[in-house]
Amino acid sequence: MRIIKKLMLLFFINIVFCAYSQNAALDPTFGNLGYSIHPNTSEINCFAFDQNGGIISVGTTGQGAGVWHLTLTKTNVNGILDTSFGINGKVTTIIEQSAYPHDITIQPDGKIIVVGSLHLVSVGSAGFVVRYHSNGTLDQTFGTNGTFMLTSVNQFYSTLLLSNGSIMLGGNTNNINARAILIKLDTNGILDNTFGTNGILPLDATGFQFKLGKMVLLSDNKILCVGDENTDSTNQKIAYCKIDTQGNLDNLFGQNGKVVTDIYNNFPDTNESLLQAKELPDNTIILEGGISGQFYNYNILLKINANGSFDTTFGTNGVVSHSYPRIGFEIQPNGKIIIGGTKIINSNSAGYSIARFSSNGILDLSFNNGKGFVDIDPSLDNDGLQYIKLQVADTLIIGGSSKLNSVSNFTLIRILLDTPLSVNEPLEQFIKIYPNPFEDHFFIEDSEGIIKSIKIFDNIGRLIKTVSNFNHVKEIYTDFTIGIYNITVETKDGRIMNKKMIKK
Repeated sequence: MRIIKKLMLLFFINIVFCAYSQNAALDPTFGNLGYSIHPNTSEINCFAFDQNGGIISVGTTGQGAGVWHLTLTKTNVNGILDTSFGINGKVTTIIEQSAYPHDITIQPDGKIIVVGSLHLVSVGSAGFVVRYHSNGTLDQTFGTNGTFMLTSVNQFYSTLLLSNGSIMLGGNTNNINARAILIKLDTNGILDNTFGTNGILPLDATGFQFKLGKMVLLSDNKILCVGDENTDSTNQKIAYCKIDTQGNLDNLFGQNGKVVTDIYNNFPDTNESLLQAKELPDNTIILEGGISGQFYNYNILLKINANGSFDTTFGTNGVVSHSYPRIGFEIQPNGKIIIGGTKIINSNSAGYSIARFSSNGILDLSFNNGKGFVDIDPSLDNDGLQYIKLQVADTLIIGGSSKLNSVSNFTLIRILLDTPLSVNEPLEQFIKIYPNPFEDHFFIEDSEGIIKSIKIFDNIGRLIKTVSNFNHVKEIYTDFTIGIYNITVETKDGRIMNKKMIKK
């Protein structure tokens, strides 16, 4: 045990050196100096926040010989392991030979839904859904003993909770010409026979050989599905379609509910595809994907209007090409776009990379000292980013893996997106906020008289207090509930300082 603790200490020391030498805005109040690492696991594929802000991560744990078991962990809002969940914060579920999660959703009642793909010794692959109670035990009332499985589907990529409690699943058929398919389950994990044919709805049709990336529930309660179209196998095109929750195409969107576009139509053998989508408050939508071929190998961002047409004010005629690593995708409330992925940080190892674009598609050079991106190298071995999600408006959680002695472990990181990294003299030299944690009040000291305003946000990004009249020392009394708060200080010259504070 002492040896393990010493190794972990060395690991954390290495993390601190690598991260801060890269000028990353790690949040030191999260986990251990910005990191929450869970040994005896392999990799986080995705995560979600429960009603109390707890982080439930799902990934896999390797068993050797190509066998992977579904594994969940739970931490509190600050990355501290919740030992009341499962066994010491961890749940491992054996479903067939191997299970790979692709999406996680938490119901309003706290139940946890995980979807993905299975490897079955007898028939190859299948799509699966498993539901847990909030404490990590299997919900035996769901499907068959807690699990729904469909062998005609290769994998489920997405899950949506509909307003009536039913569950929509998105995936692709289990054959060589994989095609998009939607499955609708009732609240108990049983096929909803009122949807499609016995609960199953293929999305492809003649002239629309559609393969699904992800789907998203829009503010008008309709579903946008994004992916690619393969009628011409030598010229794969981006595609998306919009349907209602009964499976009917929205004829006011695109052409009879569908859009197929060949962005690089002058070049043969170019594969274009979309993976993800996010809706903005004005009902426009950002799409994320990639292009590969003989002449092009780029990642892309698109912006479309509510009717499916390209928003030509974004990028070049609605399209932005970039080369930043992409697997994670988020949008801040101010419209800024965050892309996360894995890249070679140095000659010896891969690490995490986060890039940010302005709402018009231009690289945001206000992010990380004029670079527009930030790299974080958790260890001297190869580490991988798999998922990103905003915890609050300016706070990003990253999920993936990092290695200790060549063994991968579940890893969560929290970074503050709007920490003023470009300031040569850190504002912390002049502005002090204490104590942390605090009880009924805390102090803010401004030794140089540079503060313009102070805003206090709760842990879901709501503004709860503003202070504009400020002297050199301000005592701020609060009637806040117990929890974590973000203090945003704006200086008279426009700089921003963010600090996490804990009310106990």
